[in-house]
Amino acid sequence: MTASEIRRIAYIRSIPISRAGPYIPELAKAVADDGREARIFYTDGDCAAADFPGGTWEKLPEDATPDQIVDRILAWGADGVVSLSFPDEAALRDAVVKAKLAEHGIPVVTNGVEPARLLGDKGETRKILADHGLDVPQGMLIDGTLLKNAAAAVPAYADIVRLKAEEFGYPLLTKAVWGSSGSGIRFIRDRADLEEFLATPDEGNLVMEQCITGELCTVELVGADGEYAVQPLCFTGPAGGKPTFAFWELRSSAPRTADDAAFVPVAQKLKKLCTTLGITGVINLDIIHSRGTYYVLEINPRVSGATALGVAASGRNTYLSMTDILLGRWKAPAEPVLPRQRWSLEFPVDNVTDVFVKEAEQALDVVQITPALVVDGREYGGLMIATCEYGAEDAFVQQITALDATHHVLSADMLAQLTDLLTGPAAQAVR
Repeated sequence: MTASEIRRIAYIRSIPISRAGPYIPELAKAVADDGREARIFYTDGDCAAADFPGGTWEKLPEDATPDQIVDRILAWGADGVVSLSFPDEAALRDAVVKAKLAEHGIPVVTNGVEPARLLGDKGETRKILADHGLDVPQGMLIDGTLLKNAAAAVPAYADIVRLKAEEFGYPLLTKAVWGSSGSGIRFIRDRADLEEFLATPDEGNLVMEQCITGELCTVELVGADGEYAVQPLCFTGPAGGKPTFAFWELRSSAPRTADDAAFVPVAQKLKKLCTTLGITGVINLDIIHSRGTYYVLEINPRVSGATALGVAASGRNTYLSMTDILLGRWKAPAEPVLPRQRWSLEFPVDNVTDVFVKEAEQALDVVQITPALVVDGREYGGLMIATCEYGAEDAFVQQITALDATHHVLSADMLAQLTDLLTGPAAQAVR
């Protein structure tokens, strides 16, 4: 099917559309303005005209199977499909949808079954990263069934784990081979913690690896057929201890000249990795920056909770890029990494009221304000993403300080972190 024949585009979404900020509405409007029809099939949250302007929408069961999704897409008469889903299990589901729709000649922009399967498996991902010359924490794959003596009696297997733990050095982390969003991670501080783990191992296979101290980062690549764009690197909080809820930290895409320059060769290797695997659409990486080295922790074969943060910094809408891939008009930019156009900031907020939202949108360049973030059925506090033009840092600090004085939305520590970031060396460098 040629691009000109694609008149109806279906989008699949597995988390609330509102979590994408203005970027899915921007996508829907662009498709409508292009004279095409768009429909979003979503399994969580709500949808209204403001969420998908110019298009239509259809709610699917939260546990919709690939066959159910295929049936609804075929019933609507889609000519092409783009997956905007996450986490990993939804990406794997949509990879199956892609395979099934291929039988009907309908193209789907999402990673295929094989790359999605490989990147969803943390053990396989470690091998792929090493093959492409990327740094990973020292680690090993642990067979949980052997630790439990469930498959065979191998008493010495636990001793092998002990020896490898001493080789890697404490502290360590164990995490399930399958899973995302920090689920199933155990922090092993010392030998005593390791013995407790060995006495009560988790089910299934695990990765045990060094717990590296540094800064957590995330980055997104989008593209297909050897043409990939790398969004600006986002810094998402400290690393090196027990895992914490990511959205409690100040997350930013901020100018850092030396660190950005050091990331360029990493980005080039990641593009080669994408080409080798045949990535179609998006991958998102979790990384630790420590003493000048970028250690890649995992690759997620889909968009992420940090997509909006990266898009806000670069001005390049990932969702529109995926649609361009579908329509055959995608061309990756020449830059090794997309340049930041502005500060992009994400931080927790409390006491979110309609009055606060209105005043914040009047005073600041707000990307989105989420009153209450819900992850795996648990409700957390609010979340705000905003941008700040270079040279306007002092005004941003004054405005967010005034908003907080009235509405009490920030902790004292978070306000101090924002102030330090926007008035520190990085801010001076772009003035």
